[in-house]
Amino acid sequence: MGGNVIKSSSPVNQYEVKNIIDRVRIELPSSLLKNMETDIGSAGFKPTSGDVDIMIDANDLVKQYQTQDEEDAVLAAKRTLTQFFKAKDIEAVLNGRNVSIGIPYRDQRSNKPLTAQVDIMVIDDVKTVAPWHQHGPRGCYDDATFKGNAIFILISSIAKYLGLKFDPFAANLTNRATGEVVGRTRKQVSRILLGPKAKERDLDSVKSIVLALQDDPDQEGKLAQARQDQAKGLITLPDSKPTVGTAEWFRSMGHHI
Repeated sequence: MGGNVIKSSSPVNQYEVKNIIDRVRIELPSSLLKNMETDIGSAGFKPTSGDVDIMIDANDLVKQYQTQDEEDAVLAAKRTLTQFFKAKDIEAVLNGRNVSIGIPYRDQRSNKPLTAQVDIMVIDDVKTVAPWHQHGPRGCYDDATFKGNAIFILISSIAKYLGLKFDPFAANLTNRATGEVVGRTRKQVSRILLGPKAKERDLDSVKSIVLALQDDPDQEGKLAQARQDQAKGLITLPDSKPTVGTAEWFRSMGHHI
């Protein structure tokens, strides 16, 4: 099976992803392309993926369909986009923050007609949010065990200890007590959670985050919620001290150079 919304869809091979996204570009209204972000999630970076994710900006969508005066302007615009695709005989389903569509194509190698589920994620301030979900260009999927959601579970654990909370689909690190936004970019958030010398790349994986905490006197407090989540099977935490001679060990030595 492919995605779980478009029932006719099937898994997408890595070599098909670019062509499928190009097809989406053709089908979308042109005004939605200027802030469109791709390379979201694993599609195009793993041998197969259940669906293909892209992001478009919510403000662009509201402007496209002039729904500013609706009680829920974004929801009204997503409904209109769904009908837009249906009018083009493209299967479309309003699915939470997404409009999921079925893009028909022919497999380049087998010439078999197939359908890919493409989730069009409608996001506020997409240019700020997208980097939190673009793990592929950073090479994260070279690790077969990598899961992007595990990063956010760990970030939430650290944030909780510091009296903060993090929303990865708004790119907001906020004060739990006041609601004040204290960080949004990966650079800002890395320094708040991991220390003033932290780098963006320290947030690339669970392993890199734990590695960045290895000399932090508050390490156990920051990992406390994550350890509870590990007991529930939600995340797997590596040893905080990497084995001498491993790639993680050499990277840890780099923190002290």
